[in-house]
Amino acid sequence: MNREQASSGDADIAFTGACLCGQVRYSARTQRVSTLVCHCRACQRQSGSAFSVILAVPRADLSWQGELHTHTHQADSGRTVLRRFCPDCGSPVLTESPQRPAMAFIKAGTLDEPARFQPALHLWCEHKQPWVTVPEGIPCLATQPASA
Repeated sequence: MNREQASSGDADIAFTGACLCGQVRYSARTQRVSTLVCHCRACQRQSGSAFSVILAVPRADLSWQGELHTHTHQADSGRTVLRRFCPDCGSPVLTESPQRPAMAFIKAGTLDEPARFQPALHLWCEHKQPWVTVPEGIPCLATQPASA
């Protein structure tokens, strides 16, 4: 998947982000970042848009300051999803799943430098809006593989 290399030449990728009002800030230093676009109906609803751009990172490599509230629901995949958001401005910040406790899924729109990460995969394309175009050469899977 898409891996952005740190400009310092080491293998770690460092990034930061925040919610709209700044009450929640996060940072990560990791060797694994996968950037993807999810077109499932839940992501469409929670983002208020046609899709959600997500960075998948190891949970242990992510830290945040500030309070996050959680909305729990069942995803199209059948998995339990914990959507974490700022209680003040309502910005969705990250998603977690008890079925994948080692991973966190950060909402790319909250990144301080979102242009650094280009999606390498689109999921749940069976729900993709017909006016959304996936760039040529980027895989667009109908649903979500069991490993994702």
